[in-house]
Amino acid sequence: MDVGFTEDQELLRQSVREFADREIRPSVRDWDESQQFPPELLSKLAELGLMGIQFPEQYGGAAMSAVDYCICIEELARVDPSICLSVAAHNGLGAAHIAAFGTEEQKQQYLVPLARGEKLAAWALTEASAGSDAAAIRTTAVRDGGCWVINGAKQFITHGCTGDLIVVMAVTSRERGSRGISAFIVERDAPGFRAGKKEDKLGMRASETSEVIFEQCRIPAAQMLGAEGQGFVNAMQVLDAGRIGIAALAVGLAQGAWDAACAYAFERRQFGKPIAAF
Repeated sequence: MDVGFTEDQELLRQSVREFADREIRPSVRDWDESQQFPPELLSKLAELGLMGIQFPEQYGGAAMSAVDYCICIEELARVDPSICLSVAAHNGLGAAHIAAFGTEEQKQQYLVPLARGEKLAAWALTEASAGSDAAAIRTTAVRDGGCWVINGAKQFITHGCTGDLIVVMAVTSRERGSRGISAFIVERDAPGFRAGKKEDKLGMRASETSEVIFEQCRIPAAQMLGAEGQGFVNAMQVLDAGRIGIAALAVGLAQGAWDAACAYAFERRQFGKPIAAF
């Protein structure tokens, strides 16, 4: 079994590496201090296919493989894990959920602008006392005629302050347990939706993380994502696929730290020679 990279994948790595060094590296400190994902970077990422890495071309994506995806994530993380985390969360969570379980109409309406870098996606499962523990989820969605009304709050949401749309998991039938949780697409301007507390993190601060709050948030019934009661099951499938991106991010971050340490070791001189020589 050949586990090496193809020539095309090596070219992809070089392309993303050059992009990250040119377009991201000079602004890493400024973006970290502002603690917000830079919206001006969206179109540049999209030009390279990085906002729709694995999505079909018919929806504006680059139709790359899982290995290609990991190469892209690794090279972005080598320069700035913040920007990388935002790209991974957009591709691997919010947009991926729509790509996997959305209707054709939802894909045309939401996935296409996401893959083109015209919009940024968020994904909301975690709550103050619930993550993958379905029984502990407290956010609810109640059908009211042609709408669903969502109430509750989600915590530690990437792009909670800046995402143009959020895929949110909410309880639609408490009696059915994990089979009573459904997913919904909520647009930022939906009545009753607002961003809450923004977390002051120790790192990856340019990928902002915040609470999101739903207070009688009313959305059209057509914005249910996937079948009713399948939201939690689908969310776990999305997470399973998305975890490889987090592993690739960790590899890239480690490579970036190694590169920086090595460069410094040959630059820093003590007792007449680089400290790398000791």
